[in-house]
Amino acid sequence: MSNKTTSGYMSVSTAAYDGYGFSEIFPSLARCGVKHVEVAFIEGYVEAFSDDDLTTAYGRELQEEMHRNGQECRYFSGHIDLGQTNACQRLEARCRFASALGATHVITNAASIASSSTFLAHSDELAAIARHYGMHILLENPGNRVANLFDHAAHIVPLLSKLNVPEFGINFDVGNLLSHCPDVDPLADALAAIPNGDHFHIKSCSKVDGETVFTPLGEGDVDETPLVRKLIMEGIPFSLELPFRLRRDRHAQPWRLEQAVPMEEIENNILRSIHWVENIKLEM
Repeated sequence: MSNKTTSGYMSVSTAAYDGYGFSEIFPSLARCGVKHVEVAFIEGYVEAFSDDDLTTAYGRELQEEMHRNGQECRYFSGHIDLGQTNACQRLEARCRFASALGATHVITNAASIASSSTFLAHSDELAAIARHYGMHILLENPGNRVANLFDHAAHIVPLLSKLNVPEFGINFDVGNLLSHCPDVDPLADALAAIPNGDHFHIKSCSKVDGETVFTPLGEGDVDETPLVRKLIMEGIPFSLELPFRLRRDRHAQPWRLEQAVPMEEIENNILRSIHWVENIKLEM
């Protein structure tokens, strides 16, 4: 478990803006009062990109753009399966890019059960890459219903025990449980993850005709209020990950709406979500 150097820290993910360029995203977040940004490059969840796009120059360009808008990035979402044969190369591209952004944490998945032996075999090399760039690797529970080394809270301690290096930590995503582990109580599981969690993704979702849709916070099928209250009390950092364009089908596989969500709608939904968190703070 990595050091919680960002206690009390809340950011907003750029995943909410799928379909827009960063020249529009950062000013929009600034209009919403957001100073802490989680930059997201997640395959299949945002506009298409390749690892070749994740250059140091581009990372520094985005950092400068954030600074012009009074913003910073400490967490970078760059999910891959760390059991892939080229995972070391792909993680290095993400760590290098995250460093250029000014981030200190890279959020990714661990590995599917099918590729878990490869991940565990080169975990020391992955940790060394992170260490070289001053990064912590935060492993996230997936949402795609493909069996993973980290499906839910009960898997955290066994996984971290196998890795046993400080470069690995946990990013727990309560929204992913609804699609990935439909028989697990998502709120209870998220609360159980807190003692071993370094960072949390908060995203509301609902089942509509068997599919998963993502909503402003406080409007989904799970009331995350007790979780967010506990995170604030414990000083555990979290991000509002609000992928409004994303859907999951009946088999939990992701797909994206054909058109980007209108900017005004995105901003309204972000503001509603921020106000929802602020109301929790006021009630404490």
